[in-house]
Amino acid sequence: MKIYELAAIYDSRKSFYGKVKVIELDDGAIQLQSYNTIVCEIDKDGYFRKLWDGNTQTTNRHIKEFTRQFNCGI
Repeated sequence: MKIYELAAIYDSRKSFYGKVKVIELDDGAIQLQSYNTIVCEIDKDGYFRKLWDGNTQTTNRHIKEFTRQFNCGI
């Protein structure tokens, strides 16, 4: 498993200030952690799935950045 911060590449902000992490699992899945909640993942076959039922503007911004960086159109 590998964990690192999600950089703000496509977003207008300079940084997410350590509030967003990418978790690369050993099985090939990639998860997004926004604050302390794992909100979504892209499985080893490239399929996106949401793991959190909540909906906030900030988390949606994080998900959008995540899916763009990992070429997963939703």
